[in-house]
Amino acid sequence: MSDFQKPHLGLAQRGDMRLRAQLLARVQTVQLLRMGETQIAELIRGIETDPLFQRLLYPTKKEWKVVRFQPHPRTRLSSSFYEVDERTMSADAPADVAGLLEERKGVLELIQRIGREAFEKHFLRAEEALAPEALAETLGLTPADVKRLQDFLLAFSVRAEFFDPSTRSGTDVSLQKHVVRLAHLGVEADGEVRFDLLSPHLARGRYEIQYDRLQALSDGGEMTPEQKRHLKAFVRRLELINWRQNTLFRVVDLLCHHQRSFLGDQDSLKRAPITQRQMSRKLAVAPSTVNRAIQERSLVLPWGEEVLLEELFCSRKDLCVDALEHLESKDQGFSRLADRELLDRLKEIVGVSVPRRTLNTYRRLAAAREDQDGKPESA
Repeated sequence: MSDFQKPHLGLAQRGDMRLRAQLLARVQTVQLLRMGETQIAELIRGIETDPLFQRLLYPTKKEWKVVRFQPHPRTRLSSSFYEVDERTMSADAPADVAGLLEERKGVLELIQRIGREAFEKHFLRAEEALAPEALAETLGLTPADVKRLQDFLLAFSVRAEFFDPSTRSGTDVSLQKHVVRLAHLGVEADGEVRFDLLSPHLARGRYEIQYDRLQALSDGGEMTPEQKRHLKAFVRRLELINWRQNTLFRVVDLLCHHQRSFLGDQDSLKRAPITQRQMSRKLAVAPSTVNRAIQERSLVLPWGEEVLLEELFCSRKDLCVDALEHLESKDQGFSRLADRELLDRLKEIVGVSVPRRTLNTYRRLAAAREDQDGKPESA
């Protein structure tokens, strides 16, 4: 019986095993979401340097081509990856980051030799079933050059945050919030958001696993029982990483899609109301999953401002209060506006209807905020 086939068990026993597996998976995935990008990159480096992974990614036989990388939609490796230098490096970067900069010089020469398109096709996405020797011959490199490029991508991913440091981390070390930039945003011609990623492991996206080939390998006679068990456990690790990367991207992608009018026009009044709980319902995940996915992560908006992911969420109340403050600053006759007229103008600006009683609550909140903003700072 194949390692990938479920054993024939009684319904109750299978139910208990499934429940235990689900609980274990939930604990593991929660731990993955809590991990920072550097820790995840280290975990991925451990996975991708495993000889088994290398054999599945760069096989000597086509039927062993089980894994390739599948970037998420509208993501790409940022051009900054090819331009990083001492000027972009964080002041508190570890000592080995300087070594990466030195290694980068030789790596860039190799990339220039084969071309950026070929580099991303064969090393970032690993689309073709080519063993390292065959890949080296195809690109006019040596097998040592191929390994050098592979190793650099993994090492750079581990240290990528030090080449694009966040400005949102605290200055007080004892209270410091360690924020990691996920991407620089751009806006496509169709109004959708594009993600420029400096980290190769994020730009690679998820592992695309060919399960039919995986099953054939397990059923075949080339692997020992011990190798088959290792293969099954190894694929489970890939699936957990996929879950983590997919969850993170789905949250960020939906959030940016929801706020695309704001991101396209740089107009805070065009923000759309969405809360973490509403997003959790849309994605069919627990609210705590959304909360963990956004903690201490940021994006750089198309006009260069860096924001925490949590700051892109907003409630209907916040939008209405902001709109009322905007109307008051632009209209000297604001205080004389009738409720009905104000409700119509509020709906025109933020696109939501509110009851008259709620409007009065929002007006008081806007007035209180204005009074607070106008108070001088205490000595």
